Amino acid sequence: MPRFVISAKRGIAIAGVVALAACAGVNPQPMPISVYHISFSSDSFSIDGAGQRTIYAVADATRSNKTASVTIVGRADPTGSPAYNMQLSKKRAIAVHDALINSGQVAPDQIETAWTSEWLAAAGTAGTNPPRGSRVVDIFVH
Repeated sequence: MPRFVISAKRGIAIAGVVALAACAGVNPQPMPISVYHISFSSDSFSIDGAGQRTIYAVADATRSNKTASVTIVGRADPTGSPAYNMQLSKKRAIAVHDALINSGQVAPDQIETAWTSEWLAAAGTAGTNPPRGSRVVDIFVH
């Protein structure tokens, strides 16, 4: 069950590269990548009903393709300290990881899990509230 941490500054770019590299390493032909998102309430790592439906969709996608790999990237908004956000992102990523395993459709060796401490605002948006989309776990099936 590989787990690794990604820094906030390069998290999203690295996650995309990891997903693409994983696909290239398994099969030299380009494989489609399906992307799923599970949103979380502020300061929470509980998976709600919509998140559970996403877990089932990911489990379905991997059930039909046992060679598929799943990359999970947990994220948080900048509301708390960077250290706290890193722990919250980790808890979110692991909650999704464990839910996928508990579905009975995804094997632990099919999953790579990562997290980053917080959402990075685009230039010129300082002082604005982070979008709800920054409190997510992104799931890549490849």
